[in-house]
Amino acid sequence: MMSITNLQQADSPRHLALDQALALVQNLHRHLDTETLVDTLWQQAAALAQASGLRYRHPDHGLDIDLGDGPHSASYTLTHQGAELGELVFRFRSRVDEAALARAEDLLALAMPALRNALIHHQARQRAAHAENVEILASAPPESRLRRRPADAVRDTASDDALVLVSLDGFDEIRERHGETWAHTLIHTIGEQIREGLRDADSVFQIDEGLLAVLLPRTSEPAALDVARKIRVLIAGLHLRDGRVTSQLTACMGVAGAKAAKTPEDVLDRANAALAAARNEGSNTIRAASI
Repeated sequence: MMSITNLQQADSPRHLALDQALALVQNLHRHLDTETLVDTLWQQAAALAQASGLRYRHPDHGLDIDLGDGPHSASYTLTHQGAELGELVFRFRSRVDEAALARAEDLLALAMPALRNALIHHQARQRAAHAENVEILASAPPESRLRRRPADAVRDTASDDALVLVSLDGFDEIRERHGETWAHTLIHTIGEQIREGLRDADSVFQIDEGLLAVLLPRTSEPAALDVARKIRVLIAGLHLRDGRVTSQLTACMGVAGAKAAKTPEDVLDRANAALAAARNEGSNTIRAASI
């Protein structure tokens, strides 16, 4: 057994190609169920680093997920934005080289925001289940009504998340004029501007060409619309210089809340539809799915 490493989310992957990292992030953020997310993480670790097993433990949440096996292992305690995310162990059938282990660590760092969201969801479901059990045991109608309210509040909190899709206006023209590398550097800079300017953003990821996703836990759709307006101001603080001409950057945004959605994919579809409506209206436009 290797020594336990304290691992925090990195700003960007060091040992994965950008397109590879983006595909991994997209895949991981599709899952809110903790067991499904951990299983997906193991499959990705097997492909990237020949991991033959994985164990994830978080005693505070009652989680102990053990998949596969292997005599060699690397253990990590996980932290994201000050939150303790538990312990994860990668297992291998033979000694793993440093390059493969570095790729596995990059994968784990990319997975931390998704894991944090899954833990919030898991905890909310536990509380809701407990509250429902209490309600069933209550016999008197007044008492039953009083005991039902916490369960309703937990359901609202668990599902009241939001997604903001941010599409840089004129990205194709910028990429054609300045090149692929420069265009992606610009998107990375915008992402950093959003991260630094927003305290309520859980994760900011590039999920497509010129497209960023901002995940907002415990945020209603109207509140997410206000956050999108803040993002517009943050982006307006960046300027693009082309020779002697300087232009202000703008972006269209689509906002969707998770309250009425059944799956994370539903939220993404609704946000994409809102973004398409915003683009149709013109640059620097924000639209919410419910409007």
